[in-house]
Amino acid sequence: MLHVTFLAVLLGCAAVSLPALAQDKKAPDPEKTFKRKDSNGDGFLSLDEFKAKLKDKQLENADRRFGRLDTNSDKKLSLEEFKAGIKPKP
Repeated sequence: MLHVTFLAVLLGCAAVSLPALAQDKKAPDPEKTFKRKDSNGDGFLSLDEFKAKLKDKQLENADRRFGRLDTNSDKKLSLEEFKAGIKPKP
């Protein structure tokens, strides 16, 4: 009986703690990410700036994604275009 009670308490603590931990992890701020990537400080992201520091899979899709985000086809991303293309993770 002691083991069952201990297990119930342990599971109850885990059920309360896990959602709290998940809430602590915040999505990156798109404006901070944009400013960090804007290496020349002109207020826009070139394709090279957009691709900087991307890894494998992200890099493979970077050209296509950049093209979708660049809604006015000026070959650079404004902050507004960048933010519009960011989808929050569920």
